[in-house]
Amino acid sequence: MGNIEYGGYTGKILYVDLSSKKVCHEALDMDMARQFIGGGGVNYRLLVDILKSGTDPLSPENPITIGSGPLVGTLAPGAAKTYATFKGAIPATPDNRFFVSTGVSGGRGFGFLLKRAGYDHIVITGRASAPVVLVISDAEVSIRPAGMLWGKDIYETTDELKHTYGKCGVVAIGKAGENLCRYSMALTDKKSTLGRSGLGAVMGSKNLKAIVAMGGNRAINIFDKPRFVKAVREVREEYEAKIKPLGSVTVFGLKELHTRYMNPGILSRAEWDERFVEPAVQIRKRNSCAHCYLDCGDDMEIKEGEHAGAHSQTGFMLWVPIVGQRFELPDVGAAVKLIEKMNRSGIDLVTAFGIMDWVTRRYKENVITQRDTGGMVLKRDLAGYMDLLESILERKGIGNILAEGWFETSKWVGRDARSDYVEGSGIAKGSDCIYPARASVLDAVRFSMGISSPRGGHAGTSGSGTGLPDLTLEHVKMEAETLCISEERMKRIFQPVPYYGDYNLGRFTSHTEDLTAVNNCLGTCFLWSSMYLIGFQNLAEIYSAATGFEISPNELKLRGEAVFNLNKLLNVREGFGRAEDAPPPVWLKPLQTPDGEQALTNCYGTKKITAEDIEHLLDDYYDERGWDIRTGTPTIEKLRELGLDTIASILR
Repeated sequence: MGNIEYGGYTGKILYVDLSSKKVCHEALDMDMARQFIGGGGVNYRLLVDILKSGTDPLSPENPITIGSGPLVGTLAPGAAKTYATFKGAIPATPDNRFFVSTGVSGGRGFGFLLKRAGYDHIVITGRASAPVVLVISDAEVSIRPAGMLWGKDIYETTDELKHTYGKCGVVAIGKAGENLCRYSMALTDKKSTLGRSGLGAVMGSKNLKAIVAMGGNRAINIFDKPRFVKAVREVREEYEAKIKPLGSVTVFGLKELHTRYMNPGILSRAEWDERFVEPAVQIRKRNSCAHCYLDCGDDMEIKEGEHAGAHSQTGFMLWVPIVGQRFELPDVGAAVKLIEKMNRSGIDLVTAFGIMDWVTRRYKENVITQRDTGGMVLKRDLAGYMDLLESILERKGIGNILAEGWFETSKWVGRDARSDYVEGSGIAKGSDCIYPARASVLDAVRFSMGISSPRGGHAGTSGSGTGLPDLTLEHVKMEAETLCISEERMKRIFQPVPYYGDYNLGRFTSHTEDLTAVNNCLGTCFLWSSMYLIGFQNLAEIYSAATGFEISPNELKLRGEAVFNLNKLLNVREGFGRAEDAPPPVWLKPLQTPDGEQALTNCYGTKKITAEDIEHLLDDYYDERGWDIRTGTPTIEKLRELGLDTIASILR
């Protein structure tokens, strides 16, 4: 820790200019750390000074900031997250505006080993003249040639780098990132996705194939170990009492959750369960992040049959049934085969299968023809999908258009996918919503993901249990108790409204976003908060004990709110406001399924949600946040309250 008197932090930021090959480090400003905590929060603050408005995401001037929060590498539950913050490569609007995004990665070794190497954050700028790997250890930082890795997939690249450098963490891109597919991403240690907003393309534009963190002998200091151990043990004991008896598969992958809330509606629930969910359960091998025991990740390997050897090491089990059904594949083997290719190539599975599904459906309906495709036949079978995916990865033929994302693809098809792709999960700010809302409910997760979040259709901005099966008002109140909501605000939230139900989802969501923002700064997983195991009370105690930065739950909540507002400010500067906080149009179009109509409803499934209802909820959301209801942007009064008024003047 050197002369840093606090725990949790290493106290250094690494700066790398790939153009000049200059490498240096600076001390982490501890006042900045106190205000923005770490991880995604400090990443955003760093971008205030180094990211210029209007920067082309694929230019050398687009910086990548990578952060590992102060609890990463400690025994805090779920504290293994890595955050990459950058201007996303996916067009968020038809006129090519791009949002500033944080990609959240489930952690294996990278974040922990980055801190063991002595760095809380990395700032990467410029563009290398040829492919390179950035190698970071406690002894030195070097930029090394990577021509021999260029063209290799992520699994191969990671294996080679781990063989070369021994115990290390690896962030790597595949063919999609190398060829600047707009919705390419990176993987950390082959297991966890990082940067759905196009991090792979941004790294590829910099000729940065991978980042290796080798760690070292540097220990991560805990300021008050007895207090820290006690706080962590209390959370563990609550988990042991409430969650462990259910079994991890009952919490996350669960057949019941899948069949009731994740079914895209092409098959009946019974057929979807028999054909995809049950076989997927049989082959899943659970894996978890460091110092986490929720086992929410899955390895999926096909042991026999036509697709024996197919092995997807990334993501949740639910993607196998969803991809299998949406693509009308015959079995889980075909689904795993396709998913493996997507993961190895580093393409965002959600957007890739959405675009491929839409265009093959419209081809089948003769909306587009073989003349439009340049002679390519778009077949709705595994071989056809593999061919189409390869064309996107290589940017050949129509793949060059599809690799640009939804708006260029829509122009080519001649229809706006946002309203035409009724079978999809919805497109928000240019990105596919990771969870379908009509197949489930409009809860705090989906409200944030599809409407209020500056990031578009991503899941990591609002951790909440309000979408779980058999929800009651008491469950919502239980979650609210973890969110440090004042008595006055609780009364407002739990005042029934005719446009939703017995609580106000718009107001409630702002508080779940603030808690998730804190998790995204500390390096802890929001899934723990979704199950009411960790709230501001626990996190404030754990953070205070770990770092020595004494903080109350209410103060920690304000820091999370400030970080969320800072993310919003960065995107307001790029031209985003209320007009962009519109729900995906297909959410308002009922989906006809073998089990009947699936419409957007409140969290109890008792009221159909209309466009007018969402406008009312959005008004309430902005009001709860203290934002201008007309423009959907933070007011100067709110920014002053959060200590962001000076930063706001910089961003003007």
